[in-house]
Amino acid sequence: MLSKVLGVIWILTGLLWVARPGMIRNRLKRKMSRKLKRVVFGFVFVFGFLLVGSVMKAPGLLAKVIGIMGMVLAIKAIILITSKTSEKIFDWWAARPLGFFRIMGALMLVVGLMLMFV
Repeated sequence: MLSKVLGVIWILTGLLWVARPGMIRNRLKRKMSRKLKRVVFGFVFVFGFLLVGSVMKAPGLLAKVIGIMGMVLAIKAIILITSKTSEKIFDWWAARPLGFFRIMGALMLVVGLMLMFV
């Protein structure tokens, strides 16, 4: 059940990144307040742990790879909440071309579909 909800979230996010990459990049270019950054990193942290929890019982190598992605997301969120490098990371993402966001959106769609049907 939880993996299906996470799959829907990944699919919707992937569709947004594929359909409107300019909106995502413009949002990253604008400076975020410290409170909003904490909310974003908190969401990534919670989402990473939910992703790990949803694939723990799933059989197969693909589920384990998705679980590792969730652990990496959670660890990154912990590190970035407490460091000052988050501004550099947001600047790096904002400097990427629109095609990069579309490719990332397509990857998010694939992961979301795998969560829905695994």
